[in-house]
Amino acid sequence: MQHKYGMRFDEFATTKPKKAKKPHKPLTPEQSLETAKKREVDVAKKALQSVKDQHKRRKEMERARRDSYIGQLQRSN
Repeated sequence: MQHKYGMRFDEFATTKPKKAKKPHKPLTPEQSLETAKKREVDVAKKALQSVKDQHKRRKEMERARRDSYIGQLQRSN
């Protein structure tokens, strides 16, 4: 069945067209050094958070294993 306007509502584009990016000026040596240091800090923060998350998961797994073992001991008595 053909609709009155020829298109169904879900056929319309739902995203706005993207504007062309303006070219960036090259960074000065000081700016590039600052940007590099910021990037290093971000990478280090992500690495630290990753290690913390890994420790947290390991601790939760140990707790769950210990609780299940204690539960088995209580049921067997």
